[in-house]
Amino acid sequence: MGKQQKTFEYPDRLIEAQRALEAVQAERRTHLAALPAFSGDLEAAREGLAEDVLAESARLEEAERQAAHAVWADEYWAGLSGEDRVAARSRLQHTGEPAEGAAA
Repeated sequence: MGKQQKTFEYPDRLIEAQRALEAVQAERRTHLAALPAFSGDLEAAREGLAEDVLAESARLEEAERQAAHAVWADEYWAGLSGEDRVAARSRLQHTGEPAEGAAA
C-alpha cells in the first residue's frame, strides 16, 4: 500500500489568492495567444505592436507577479517545513479540481 497523503487546511485568504493567480494567468495566456506569432526575437516582435497592446502586456505581467507574490509570501507557509511545505504548495494548485475518484 502507498503512503497516505497528508491533508492541509488552507486559510480562505490563501485559497482566494491562488484563485486570483490562476485567473490572471489565464487572462495573460489568452492575451498572449492573440498576439502575432514571432520567430524568437522578442524585441523585434515588440516593435510591431501598438502601444496599448504593449501596455496591456505589461499590466498583465505585473498583475501575475503580484498575484504570485500574494500566494507564496503568505504567512501560512511559515508554519510548515520541509516536505510538508513542498506538498502543501503543490496541492494548493489543485484545490479547485475534483477529487481523484470523484463522480464526474
